[in-house]
Amino acid sequence: MWVLSKGWWWTWVVLLAPGVVTLVIGILDPGARADDDSMSLRTFGIVWIGLQLMIMGAMLAFMKRQKHQAAYFQENGIPGTATILAADTTGTTVNDMPQIELQLEIEAPGRNRYTITDRRCWNPLSLAMLQKGAKLPVLVDPRRPKKIMFPDDGRL
Repeated sequence: MWVLSKGWWWTWVVLLAPGVVTLVIGILDPGARADDDSMSLRTFGIVWIGLQLMIMGAMLAFMKRQKHQAAYFQENGIPGTATILAADTTGTTVNDMPQIELQLEIEAPGRNRYTITDRRCWNPLSLAMLQKGAKLPVLVDPRRPKKIMFPDDGRL
């Protein structure tokens, strides 16, 4: 799950600063342009600030959705066990965390055993536990049994 560091807002101050500076210059000198054929600095500042706010809003909405999903699983998830049938790397990494494709056999109370394929990024320190035959605790979505959450995913 994504989490913002404690000083995250400094990043946004730094990213918004060029837009604010060009907007102020553009307001003080309405004819100011970066070069002869470009848009005015006022317009550039507005576009820059708008783009940064859209990116920040999208990230915050994504993290809110993740928290909502984790809370849903904690409240409604059916505790079960996933047995690893196979584990392979996909060749993709995100923030130095490899994406792993797991073939899992899921056992949950009141349900027949079934097999799913799950792809997610794993902390490199946790890769040793992803051995064939290993059993991992999972929470199963009662409405969509192929959707699972490992309890450690929602902790943060």
